[in-house]
Amino acid sequence: MRNIAIILAGGSGKRFGADMPKQFLLMAGKRIIEHSIEAFERNTHIDEICVVSNPDFLEETQKIVAKAHYQKVRHVIAGGQERSDSTVNALRLYKAETANLIFHDAVRPLVSQRIIDDVCRALKTQRAVNVTIPSADTLIVRQGDYVKQVPDRRWIERVQTPQGFHVGTIVKAYAEALKDPAFKATDDCGVVTKYLPDVPVFLVAGEERNQKLTYREDLPILENLYNRTLCQSAASVPSSAAPSAVSAPDSYLREYRQRELRPLQLKMLEMLTTITDILERNNISYWLEGGTLLGAMRHGGFIPWDDDVDIDILAADTERMKEALRRELPPTMILPDPPAKTPIYKVRDLNSFFVEFADDFRQDYAKGVYVDIFPKVECPSFPRGFTKRIAKGYCRSNSILHKQHYYSWRSAAELFYFGIKRTLCGAIWHTASLFFPKGKYVSMMLKNNGCGLMHRKDKLFPLKKVRFEDREFFAPADPDFFLQECFGNWRELPPENQRQVHSIYYDVELL
Repeated sequence: MRNIAIILAGGSGKRFGADMPKQFLLMAGKRIIEHSIEAFERNTHIDEICVVSNPDFLEETQKIVAKAHYQKVRHVIAGGQERSDSTVNALRLYKAETANLIFHDAVRPLVSQRIIDDVCRALKTQRAVNVTIPSADTLIVRQGDYVKQVPDRRWIERVQTPQGFHVGTIVKAYAEALKDPAFKATDDCGVVTKYLPDVPVFLVAGEERNQKLTYREDLPILENLYNRTLCQSAASVPSSAAPSAVSAPDSYLREYRQRELRPLQLKMLEMLTTITDILERNNISYWLEGGTLLGAMRHGGFIPWDDDVDIDILAADTERMKEALRRELPPTMILPDPPAKTPIYKVRDLNSFFVEFADDFRQDYAKGVYVDIFPKVECPSFPRGFTKRIAKGYCRSNSILHKQHYYSWRSAAELFYFGIKRTLCGAIWHTASLFFPKGKYVSMMLKNNGCGLMHRKDKLFPLKKVRFEDREFFAPADPDFFLQECFGNWRELPPENQRQVHSIYYDVELL
């Protein structure tokens, strides 16, 4: 059966005491509701998502969903006065379906993929599934100002969401519940247990981090848990580009990376803000590129394990960009000229230290934390297969020719073969450029276009602003199209062994 996630976002936030419902508050640069939706958007077991919104904020919810380009969200509907009313509204929409409905509180933004997976698997054999964790505290039954009973803590558990049901089961439970004049519910499994006592509710293990945002004091706790998860993800990620000698950092480096990744990201965010402010003041167009754009659209900020920032400019603006940055950057930041083999500009911070995996320390240049700036050139309207084959061939040859060589027959053969191949690919590219029109596409310069990508200008311009962390930066007009070209199914997280990082070691603040 299909698995349909119901994100319950109908709360008013009265207990929270904010001006808006708590599901619309920001956490790590993204609204709470977005974190919750994206957890189910990424999960491979989930086929469809329905968001049930506070009626007074229905339009705001629709805008959030539309802006994020979620692929699985099919409906955004109004909720009711109580949580159970929101569930009933969702049931009216899906009561004729043969499917599983998985209800989740929008204000539990840290639900893990493991929990969602376990609920979906359990629904293959169970009609109702609940998520619970043991209670660390002793609980009491109160009567007035006195303790009436102390239940055995071994049998007491705290309920979380998501909670999953076969459609027929939850529809029947609510049909019975609505006949009861005294009906009141705070969770859906409780409705099944009370009104369909013959239906067993299967239990799936929850997690402490899957906490609910209820009071103001909960928000910094959730943010701390979120940041801790980011650091743990980054600490466990090897780099496929790393030399074998450092591909498995020792425990010290793992702990160091876990501790320092978020400060590194925040430093890069400040650098990005400084750079883009200068570019905007000087009317120089830029837009988020690659993993930075992916982070903005999928995570609302940095990819959890990412340790660099990328932006693009038009190659025609390169000289103006250099003049503006060198004139207006603070004394602690510089813009060196790029090496000839890779025409990428790096704005570097002078009060930090950043060692990349590809760094062989043969070249004398600043090694501070940096922001990459890629100039994009107008690309002839080549067939895509031609572009990929020639660009990849040229870039691979160029990379091999510039790596460290030793005196051997193998090195001599490599220099000869790849020297000819690079020359041939370059000649074919430049000759073919004479016969194909320009103006429709932009791309990296040939020396740096290792993926052979071309981007349509009508999908790139006019630029629009998107949220990245707690700020806004320019991005392509159609980020979804742009990211699909670069990453394919960009909403799905890559396997852990494919989550690349760029650094061996970094020190965010030397002074």
